[in-house]
Amino acid sequence: MSLPAAVPTKDLKTWLLEGAEKVGQDTFAVRFTMRREGTDGYPLRLEMKVDPARRRSDMAVHFPVRQPGQFQWIEVKTVDERGWIRFFGFGEPPKGWVPADLRKMLGEDSSLLTGTQLATDLRELVETVVEPRLITGRTVRGTLDLRQHSRLTAEARRSLPANADVPFTATLDPQDRITNLTIHFNQAGVDGSEWQLLYSSFGNRLPIEAPPVAEVLKPDDIDPRLLSNLKNAAPH
Repeated sequence: MSLPAAVPTKDLKTWLLEGAEKVGQDTFAVRFTMRREGTDGYPLRLEMKVDPARRRSDMAVHFPVRQPGQFQWIEVKTVDERGWIRFFGFGEPPKGWVPADLRKMLGEDSSLLTGTQLATDLRELVETVVEPRLITGRTVRGTLDLRQHSRLTAEARRSLPANADVPFTATLDPQDRITNLTIHFNQAGVDGSEWQLLYSSFGNRLPIEAPPVAEVLKPDDIDPRLLSNLKNAAPH
């Protein structure tokens, strides 16, 4: 009996790995949402356009904060190895782009703020897939064994519960690219959050450029507490 056209004829994990690889083969957009149980209902939300070949990304991060004196959202541009941040929200943020070395400032946590790494991050997550099963023609469910993650530190591995298998749901489009990856940490006792990554706009031309020189602030015009606050607020 022949399989329906939508059902993959290869191993499901291989299908997912190839689907993750295809995400980074051209320009794409991604929307990341992190909802946490017990909060006031404001999720952390990240929206980004990525041009992997030119090592460029343009992003907005909306933080789940509603307190005076805290920035509410930021814009981040990366071009090659350079990065710039613009702050918005409460208080008196500077009116311009703040140059920032995101990798130096945030280390491993910088990957969510430097879009050129996102496709690699996706593949590394999919590499931890165990027991995938097909739910519909293009939807797969299973678990992620986070202990297998290639960049998990020894300290982080020790902090995981004995059962570090986290449920996930993934969807692929007709071109076999992953378009949705939802990770249910709240169902695994790791923490009370749910992560959703939605990928779209594959191959669209993206006019991502560095900010105008006239809008970039000089070091003497930058309050160092801004970048310190960003480091504390960065998603991780």
